[in-house]
Amino acid sequence: MNLGRVAAIVGMGDAYADEDHRKDPLQLASEATYAALRDASICKSDIQALFTGRAPWADRRPQWNNIFASHLQLPVRLSSEITMHGAGVNAMLGYAAQAIATGLAEYVLCVQSDATPLFIDTVAVGAATDADPQFEYPYGPTIPALYAQIACRYMHEFGVTEEDFARVAVQHQAWGVHHPKAAKRRFGPITVETVLASPYVATPLRRWMCATWGPGGTAGAFIVTSAARAPSHRAAVYIRGFGSCTTHEYLTERMGLRQSSFRLGALPNLTTSGLAQASSDAYRMAGLTPEDVDIVELSGNFSHTVMIALEDLGFCEKGKAVELVRSGRLAPGGDLPLDTNGGWLSFGQPGISCAVDPIVEAVRQLRGEALGLQVKAPTVALTHGAGGMFACHSVTILERG
Repeated sequence: MNLGRVAAIVGMGDAYADEDHRKDPLQLASEATYAALRDASICKSDIQALFTGRAPWADRRPQWNNIFASHLQLPVRLSSEITMHGAGVNAMLGYAAQAIATGLAEYVLCVQSDATPLFIDTVAVGAATDADPQFEYPYGPTIPALYAQIACRYMHEFGVTEEDFARVAVQHQAWGVHHPKAAKRRFGPITVETVLASPYVATPLRRWMCATWGPGGTAGAFIVTSAARAPSHRAAVYIRGFGSCTTHEYLTERMGLRQSSFRLGALPNLTTSGLAQASSDAYRMAGLTPEDVDIVELSGNFSHTVMIALEDLGFCEKGKAVELVRSGRLAPGGDLPLDTNGGWLSFGQPGISCAVDPIVEAVRQLRGEALGLQVKAPTVALTHGAGGMFACHSVTILERG
């Protein structure tokens, strides 16, 4: 299926919180939504469908989509909470495009927010959520310790070093220092030596190789409508293709996976993710290839998952991301800008909304409205949402109108 130009984002709003301006998820989502409505020049009553990702960590009530619609006094014909861990936050754009294409709605609102670091013990909650309750959680693992197992295997198979992981962090910080909302901006530029001098969190992952909690809270809201209506709005960004894939819930279960019709490499393995299948579907639907992509906005919570994602997205062969990182192509001034707001490693991972931040950044870049460094005239952006133990993946390809 080639989606062509069926649906477009015609309104975008973002919102932020910090220690001095605390906001809960409903406040953040409302602020972003009203900004998106103003941007699209439509009324709240024009919205006929609503999609959110899973419930924010700071407001864990189920059916959060309904909670938010009620809060906004927004009756809709169609609504759902897309629960593929954080990947659902990206996937909601694909659901919106389908609703538009089938005539179920004329305008769809996609929104996500969170304010995790201000409200809950994220380390304890994360481990309890993402560790197998029978075979992992009793041993008291942290999330970095579970992800470190993937890192160790990746290093073993492809000869990647800690210095290579450090380069990923350095390049993300090079983008992050220019973004006014980036959690690590205050540290300024860093070097490989800076990263390697930081303490281990879980061998071989050092502090600078791990996503940081922050900023205090974020939200992103998008108004999606048909391509026929898009030209009447200010700055349309077309949804060209999307794809998703989920392979497991817990890391031990992924190691137990022995066969699949999806593009997951020779099983069992930990170094090829469902992103390979999700991106393949998105490229096919868009009628595009990795060579057509101008900017990439990932959900990369550790240096090694960024590298694995680049391979699974087709920007290099499996095991060759190290060469892409060493080339400098991903850093400011390179020809394949990556995570231009600093990504999760430098901008931060503020709960479930961490998967909406890459979309906000992609839309801003395509419109020429970046809050940080602006890439020169990008046309096609690839956005990625991930969740769980690198378990769920969604890809959406956007194109400037």
